[in-house]
Amino acid sequence: MDEAKILVVDDEEEICGLTKSILSKKNYNVLTATNAKEALEIVTREQPHVVLLDILLGSSSGLDLLSKIKEINKNIKVIMISALDDDETIIKAKSLGADDYISKPFTATYLNELTKEKISGL
Repeated sequence: MDEAKILVVDDEEEICGLTKSILSKKNYNVLTATNAKEALEIVTREQPHVVLLDILLGSSSGLDLLSKIKEINKNIKVIMISALDDDETIIKAKSLGADDYISKPFTATYLNELTKEKISGL
């Protein structure tokens, strides 16, 4: 496989930057987006292997964006990220095609392991 592409989507630029910093150390090609429109443009153009997607994206819903990503390419692995540890939201995300769900805050080690697992499954 070529260098794995990972898209980080979070409306907080600091979170995007921190996550990019963590994953770039593992030699992944990490792209970031801070809104749904930008994320969809990147997904269409770059076809990332994995998307780390925040559920709360300011005025947009990460769940709506998840559906659109899966319409573009159902093989993209999408990991939902949220400060909400809510069973109903987790079930909804999984029913829309999310491949996994992690709660904030998470450790760099956990993020690296989960991302590695999703990429190795491609």
